[in-house]
Amino acid sequence: MGGHLEMRPNAFKTVATRMLARDGVAVIWQLHLRAVTSYGRGNWLSALALVGIADTAERLWRGDR
Repeated sequence: MGGHLEMRPNAFKTVATRMLARDGVAVIWQLHLRAVTSYGRGNWLSALALVGIADTAERLWRGDR
């Protein structure tokens, strides 16, 4: 299980980097909105992933590595 947790931040960083390059900073808010929708539909795991990607995108945008 620990191996999967170690891989997620790298995957989130890859996805977040690509989404920021394609859609700009607005993607951060869009990801949070999609997470709310997913959670409301009972897809908590999808919501968690979307928030993780959004948080990673925000850190990248701010220049935090």
